[in-house]
Amino acid sequence: MQSIRFRFPVLLAAALVIVVVAAVVAFGPPALAAPIEAADLVPPGPHRDGVPTPASVLGFEVGERHVRHDQVVTYAKALAAASDRVVYSEQGRTHEGRVQPLLTISSPANLGRLDALLERHRAASEPPFDAEPADAPAIVWLGYSIHGDEASGANASLLVAYHLAASEGDEVAGLLSDVVVLIDPSLNPDGLDRFANWANMHHGEVSVGDRNHREHRQGWPGGRTNHYWFDLNRDWLPAQHPETRNRLATLRHWRPHLLADFHEMGTDSTYFFQPGVPSRQNPLTPAANLELTRQIASHHAAAFDRAGRLYYSEETFDDFYYGKGSTYPDVQGAIGILFEQASARGHLSDSDNGPLAFADAVQGHYLTSFSTLEAAQQKRRALLDYHADFFRHAAERAAGAEVAAYLFGDGNDPARAWHFLDLLAAHAIEVRALAQPVDAGGHRFRPGHAWVVPVEQRQSSLVEALFERRTEFADATFYDVSAWTAQLAFDLPFAELSSTAFSTRLLGDPATPPALPAGRRPAATADGAQPYAWLMSWNGYYAPRALHRLLAAGVAARVATGSLEAETTSGRRRFAAGTVVVPRGLQELGAERVAELLATVAEEDGVDVWAVESGLTLGGIDLGSPSLRPLVTPRVLLVVGDGVSPYEVGEVWHLLDRRWAMPVSLVDRDLLGRVDLWEYTHVVMVDGRWGSIDEEVVDGLRRWLRDGGVLVATQAAADWSLGVLAGESRDDDEGGAGQGGPPMRRGARGPAAEGDTSLRAERAAYGDYSQHFAERLVAGAIFEVELDLTHPMAYGFDDARLAIFRDGSRPMVPGGTPYENVAVFTERPLLAGYAASDNVEAIAGTAAVVASRVGEGTLVRMADDPAFRAYFFGSDRLLANALFFGHVVRRTEAFGE
Repeated sequence: MQSIRFRFPVLLAAALVIVVVAAVVAFGPPALAAPIEAADLVPPGPHRDGVPTPASVLGFEVGERHVRHDQVVTYAKALAAASDRVVYSEQGRTHEGRVQPLLTISSPANLGRLDALLERHRAASEPPFDAEPADAPAIVWLGYSIHGDEASGANASLLVAYHLAASEGDEVAGLLSDVVVLIDPSLNPDGLDRFANWANMHHGEVSVGDRNHREHRQGWPGGRTNHYWFDLNRDWLPAQHPETRNRLATLRHWRPHLLADFHEMGTDSTYFFQPGVPSRQNPLTPAANLELTRQIASHHAAAFDRAGRLYYSEETFDDFYYGKGSTYPDVQGAIGILFEQASARGHLSDSDNGPLAFADAVQGHYLTSFSTLEAAQQKRRALLDYHADFFRHAAERAAGAEVAAYLFGDGNDPARAWHFLDLLAAHAIEVRALAQPVDAGGHRFRPGHAWVVPVEQRQSSLVEALFERRTEFADATFYDVSAWTAQLAFDLPFAELSSTAFSTRLLGDPATPPALPAGRRPAATADGAQPYAWLMSWNGYYAPRALHRLLAAGVAARVATGSLEAETTSGRRRFAAGTVVVPRGLQELGAERVAELLATVAEEDGVDVWAVESGLTLGGIDLGSPSLRPLVTPRVLLVVGDGVSPYEVGEVWHLLDRRWAMPVSLVDRDLLGRVDLWEYTHVVMVDGRWGSIDEEVVDGLRRWLRDGGVLVATQAAADWSLGVLAGESRDDDEGGAGQGGPPMRRGARGPAAEGDTSLRAERAAYGDYSQHFAERLVAGAIFEVELDLTHPMAYGFDDARLAIFRDGSRPMVPGGTPYENVAVFTERPLLAGYAASDNVEAIAGTAAVVASRVGEGTLVRMADDPAFRAYFFGSDRLLANALFFGHVVRRTEAFGE
C-alpha cells in the first residue's frame, strides 16, 4: 500500500505533463499578450513634415524611456513653434521652480478668436445665462500624471499633442474646429522628475519585469507626491500648494466643459474609466452629470473594444470628495472623468495579465485621450448646455435655500481669517465685509473682524460643498475622506443665516486679502525710555514664526504659565497664560535692538506686542515670577524614511518650513542610531510602522527623553512611544495582542463551560464583508475635542472646543493622571463626515492629546494628524505649542478619591 500511495501522484503528474505538452504542440503556448513596442505608439499619419515628432526632440521614442519634465517642456515649446494649431503658455512654477506648461490646441480660426470665444463662454455661466452660439467649441482639459510615478499619462500627452498638431487627416481637422483642447502634460512636475530619474537610473539595456527588481521599488518617499510630499490630487479643494493655485487660476480663466484626469493603479489591474460606483457620487453633483459621464464612457469602451484591451467601469472608485481632479470640476459646471491605467511602474512589469510594458500603459491613456475628444465633439451641444444649466439651476437652488449666507469672524486671529479669505479667493468665491454687527450662532460678529459669504452667487454649489456639515450618507464606503468642512478646519467663529435673518444691509465691500494684516506695535513710554518688558500675544497663527525669529536672534524670552493683568503703554489689559514675556533686564542684545525686532515681528508676522513700564502687575503673576518659564530655540529632528508616512512627514515639514520659517532636520529612521540626539531639543515622529526600530535606537531615544528631550508623536507613533519609551502597555486587563496590535475584545475566554454557547459558529455573507468592513471605519471625518485651556499645550486657544481631523477608530491610551489629558473628545464628537455610531460612542470621552513627563523630558502624544493636508489651520497650532512649550509641562500626580 505504501508503494501504491507514492506511485499514484507520480503517474497522475506524468499524465498531466503529457496533456499540457500535447496542448502546447496543438495550440501554442498560453495566451499572454506580447508587450507593445514603443515604435507601435507612433500615431497614424499622414503628418505635416515641419512639425517635430517627440522622438526627433527627445532622442528616443515615447515609451522607450521615461520622459523628464524638462523634456516635456522642451517638446511643448518646439511643437508650439512649429504648428499654427498650438499655443504654449506657462501657468506658474512649482515649489522646486519647475514651470507648469499648458498647451492650447485648436484650429487656427478658433485660436484667432479666443478672446471672443471665452467672453461668450463665460457669459453662459453667469446671469442671464445666455446660451452659447451654435458654433461655439467645447473646451476640454486633458490633465496628466498628477501623481508623479503614474507617468504613462505625461508620456502619452506628447503623442496626443503631436497628433493634434501635425495630423493632415480630416478627422483631426474637424475635431479641432469643434473643440479647444487644453493639455496640461505634467500636473506634478517635481514628482514626475523624481520618478523618471529613478526608473531610468535602474533600467538596463534589457527590461526586467520582475517586480522585485529595484526599478519597481522606489526609494522613500517615491515620486507620487510633490516637493513637500503632498498628494496634489487631494489639494484641489484645500489649495495649499502653488501647483494647485496656478491650476485653479487656469481653470477660472477657461471654465472647461470637460476635464479628464489620467492616473495609474495596480499592475495587476486593467483599465478603469468613470462613472464609478453610482451610490458614492456626491449628492450635490447633478444627476445629469452622471448620465453624461455614462454616455461619454461608451466612447472609451468602443475604443478599447477595437483595441482588444481589458477595462471596467462603475466599480471601486467614487466621486464624493470634491478635492480631486476628477471631482472638483463637478462643482464647476464641468464633467470630471477619472482614468486609471494599470501601471508598469518602470519599463516592464510582470502582471496577472501578462507582461505589461510601459508602452502598453502609454497606449491606454493615448486611446482614452482621443475617445474623450471624440465624445466632446459629438456631444458638444450637450456639454455646452449642461454647463449653462448647471449654473442656472444652482442659482435657482440658492435663491430658495434655507441658508442665505454664512458668517465668519477672525476669532481674535486675523492671520487665520486672512488665510481663509485667501482660500475663498482662490476658488473665486464671493465674500463681502460685514457692514453691521450681528449676533448669530452664539457669536458676536463685528464689522472689521467678520465677513459674509452670500449663498446666491456663481459659486453657490462650491460654497455649499465647502461649508456643509453632512453626517448622514447613502453609502458608507469612501475612496477618500468624507468631510472637509472649511470653517471647522480653520477653527473660526461661524454662523449660518437663514433667509429670514439675512439682509443685504449686512453686505459691505467685496473682501480681498491683499496681504497678511500687521499686528499691534507697542506704544512708546511716557518719557520715551525703553519699557521694563514687552508682552507678545500667542493667539496669532504666526506667533510661532515670530517667537522663533526672536529666539534665533538671541532675544531672551519667557512664557507666562499663569494669567496676569498689567498697565501697558496702551492702557490696562489682561493677558492669558501663554503670553510671551521679553524682560528688558535679561537682554544681551540691547534694548533698542530688541525693540526693533519686536516691531518687525508685529509688522510681518501679525502678532500683537505691548510694552509695560513695571514688573509689578495689577493682578495675577508678576513679571519676575517663577511662573514665567524660560524659552529656548527649538532644534527639531523630524524622523523620515522607510516605514514612515511621507504624507504626514511632509505636512509637518511644510508647516515648519513654509509657514513658520523654522529649520527642521529630516533624519532617516535608519540613521537614528548614528546621530547625537542631544543636539536636538525635539524629535517628531508621525504615523508609520515603528515596531522594527533597533533596540539600541530605542534605548537612545529613551535616555534622550528622560534627560529632558521633548518627543512629539502622532497616531501610530503615539501608541508605540507610550509602550516602548514611556514604559507603559496598552493591553487591557483581559489580555491583549501585545504592543503594536489591537487589544483583544472584551469577553475573550478559555474553553467553554457546560451549556456555554459562546463557541457557536456565527456566519455572515462573504460578499458583504467589504460593506461591513467600511461601516466599521471612520471615513476621514471631523471630530470635536475639548481643550484644557490652562495647559501649555493649549496656550493661544480662546475657545475650548476644537475641530480635528480623524481617520481611525482606535482610542488612544489616556495619561497616567487626569492632568495630562490636554484634549478629550466630547460626548457627541462627530461634527462632519461618516463614522459608525458605535465608533463615535467608543471615541467619545477618550484622549486626543496627552502630555506626560518622562524623567526630565516630555512625551506629547496626539491621536490624530493635527496638520492634515495643510488645511487644518486650527489644530496645527497644537504642534507649535509642543515645540515651544513642551519643556514647560510640569510633572503631575493623581490624587486618591
